[in-house]
Amino acid sequence: MDIFRFPGLKMQKIGDCSDDLFDRGLRHSLSTIKEAHVRLHGMTSLATTATLLASQIALCDVLLIEISGIRSSLAKHTLEVRNKSPATWLER
Repeated sequence: MDIFRFPGLKMQKIGDCSDDLFDRGLRHSLSTIKEAHVRLHGMTSLATTATLLASQIALCDVLLIEISGIRSSLAKHTLEVRNKSPATWLER
């Protein structure tokens, strides 16, 4: 099932971004996670069918991809911050 069949859920890589873009990308990913969670939770009261199960799996894929993207982006961002000189740590 294509995850893009869920309107409003659009994944975005947040690596390779400036700090401002990184923050916006992180907010977008967190928003996507929240929306997927709400939709997944809304499906729990429905009768189980093959289509519903496929939709739940697709939403879980969205969650896993977004969480993985956040993790790798935060790791990359942390390395970039550590590589800056101490004088620039507080600059934004």
